[in-house]
Amino acid sequence: MATALDMTAASELAVLRALERAGNRMFPRSERARLKGVPPWEIYIHLPADPSRLDDLVTGAWDLPAVVGFSEDLISALDSYTRTLLVSGHAFDRADLQRVLARLSWC
Repeated sequence: MATALDMTAASELAVLRALERAGNRMFPRSERARLKGVPPWEIYIHLPADPSRLDDLVTGAWDLPAVVGFSEDLISALDSYTRTLLVSGHAFDRADLQRVLARLSWC
């Protein structure tokens, strides 16, 4: 059985991967030079996402977490947290994610 620490680490990886996918989709490669050196999972900090593009930006981001057994409730919470980060431009914060996870019944 997975421990809370395991689930926190796995959830963190899933969110960062979703942010990375979104960052890679936010603008064409031809425009990426202006953010050279910024990791894809941090692009949204410099260029917050257009809320109307969120579905496109996170498409497929939750497929692997679902395959490895993340519950629908957990995926929904991680998706909401990720979308909030993308629109707000606030940097990922482990403590914020832990607060999100603490609201779920499995913690």
